[in-house]
Amino acid sequence: MAMTWGVAAVLPIPVLVATNPATSADISCLYLGLAGAWLLTEFHRSIGLPESPEAWRARTLATTIAVVTNVALFVACGVAAGVQTRFPFPLMAVLSAVPAMGIIPWMLRRVRQHYAPIILGAALVLGAKLAACVVARMVYGPDYIERGYVAADWRTAKLMISLFWSFSTLLALGLWLADFSACKRTSRSADK
Repeated sequence: MAMTWGVAAVLPIPVLVATNPATSADISCLYLGLAGAWLLTEFHRSIGLPESPEAWRARTLATTIAVVTNVALFVACGVAAGVQTRFPFPLMAVLSAVPAMGIIPWMLRRVRQHYAPIILGAALVLGAKLAACVVARMVYGPDYIERGYVAADWRTAKLMISLFWSFSTLLALGLWLADFSACKRTSRSADK
């Protein structure tokens, strides 16, 4: 898994450091989230799904260490490259990796395929983004796009961006807990 971990760590960095520092943060954070999701699917594919709560905790700790290390490297490279964002860049990087940590393990348990959980997880995160846009539309009215309330600019779209990160983080946390509960049920039914 060391090679896979290394590839997942390096994958989002070229977009971050080789493009315009003023505009590269959003797309490189997307790559960071996708790289984290891919790393988790590869980790579970090579070792299998945990079947006991103890194995789940150990697996979650190992994958969390891997993803947090990748995020730390990503943030260090972004700061060194002078990435400019109106939203705190380290927080953006962390929040980009969180959905992978919660959604992918749960999806792997449900779908039981290797790469479909990445696509389905991305669709759930997109749904969180669209839900945030719907709330912005309801709050700001029909001209919310022209007024910049769903732009990638933190100064004008604070509500939409805050709701997007909140929805995707809460979704990830909920599915993370659901995965743990499913693992406990599997363990109990195996013990009977």
